Amino acid sequence: MLIRAEKMIGGLEGEKNRWTETVARLTTQQDLLVGDALVAAGMVSYAGPFTAAYREALESLWRDNIRKLGIKMTPKVTMKTFLGNDVTIR
Repeated sequence: MLIRAEKMIGGLEGEKNRWTETVARLTTQQDLLVGDALVAAGMVSYAGPFTAAYREALESLWRDNIRKLGIKMTPKVTMKTFLGNDVTIR
């Protein structure tokens, strides 16, 4: 019985570390959410009918302007990285 309890405590310690890392990552993502959402929303709303090259330039321009306004965002965020699912995209 004592061996099982020790295994369970050891397993829970790993979970504590994983949850601590997850909370730190989510806290960082929360701070960047507004800027990331602005880029994605702008692309969805305005950039659809344009060529890929023009959309990339527009996205870069929006990131520069959002940065100038002092709004935090993920560096090099794109609509694809914010709204996309890697498995679906592949």
